[in-house]
Parts: sequence; structure tokens; C-alpha cells
Amino acid sequence: MIKFLSPTPTLKTKLIVFDLDGTLYNKRWLSLRMVLHAPWDILKMQAERKVRSSMKGIWLENKSAFYTEYFRRLAAALHLSQQSVEQWYNQRYMPLMVRLIGKYQPLGEWVLPYIDACRAKGIKLVVLSDYGHAHEKLQALGLSPTLFDWVVSAPELGGLKPAPQLLYHVAEQMNVSSYDCLVIGDREDTDGTMADATGAQFQLIKY
Repeated sequence: MIKFLSPTPTLKTKLIVFDLDGTLYNKRWLSLRMVLHAPWDILKMQAERKVRSSMKGIWLENKSAFYTEYFRRLAAALHLSQQSVEQWYNQRYMPLMVRLIGKYQPLGEWVLPYIDACRAKGIKLVVLSDYGHAHEKLQALGLSPTLFDWVVSAPELGGLKPAPQLLYHVAEQMNVSSYDCLVIGDREDTDGTMADATGAQFQLIKY
């Protein structure tokens, strides 16, 4: 059962920043399904998770710098070339994830009513994902990216949550203060810590 505190943002909320994976949909069993559908890639998937964990909270200022470091670490972990791991990530790993999300991971029942309620109050909405392919994931969930004022991934901005620079950048782009933001996510150690570091509100969601 979903644990969601309230469908109504506070009066001071001007911007809501949604996490994507595990927040807009229940990601239970997704990792297992990834392995079952591509068992030959299990070592690459394990290495990807370790590298992503090692870069938690990193801030490298731009997309190019982030992905250069990310693929450098992943290539070193797998003893492969950066070109080959980049090709695997963009052409096999992420497309598989998107496909399985669309097939097995349903959009949270609360999402559309919540978006409607926020829009009625004039609140701006942003999706800030820690993975790439955010637009594709939303479309796989049957959720149009046009429902949001901005859809962006943390690596596109140069880092990973809980780097506070991510939320500062999003708030600046939306012309609001981080103090007037509400972050909704499924992880206190990333979404919650980022919110705390920037003075934003945080709401934890679990399925």
C-alpha cells in the first residue's frame, strides 16, 4: 500500500520536484526482471549499480563531465573500453529498463490526481530523475512529459542526488527559491538529504 501523507501541498509551495523511479511508479521487482530478461548482462548491471552508488552526491557541473567520469569508472570496473560500456548503457541497458517499466511497472494511482490538484493551484512541476531516459520512462508509464514544466535527469545537470546544486539549479530555472520547493521521492538518503540541504520540504513516498 502506498504511504502518501497528503494530496495537498502547503500554502508556501511554488514548485514540486518529483523523483521518478520508485516514486511515480512502484519499482519492485524491476531489478530482478532486468536480470531475467538479460542474464548475460548481470555482471554489467552489478557494476553499474556499484559505480552509481560510488558517485552518489557527486557534482561535476555539466553533463559531459559527469558521463565522462561515470563511463570511465564503469569501464575500469568491467575491464572494457569506455566506448563499449557507453554503447551498452545507451543501446541495451536503458532501453531494456524503459521497456520493462512500460510492461510491468504501473504508474502510481495517486500521480494523475495529484498533478491535477497542483495544476489547479498554479504550482510548477518538475521531474528530476537520477537516471537518464526520463522522457522515455514517462511515456512508457503513459504519462506525457508535457504535464510537467521540466523533465530532466540529474546527470544532464552534472551530478547525482543528493548534491544540493541539483535542486538549486532546478529552482533557479523555475524562478523560485529552494525554500518554496517540495521534493517528493522514495529515498530519504538522496531525495530527502537533497531537500534538507537546500531548505526545501520533503515528502517520502513508499509503495
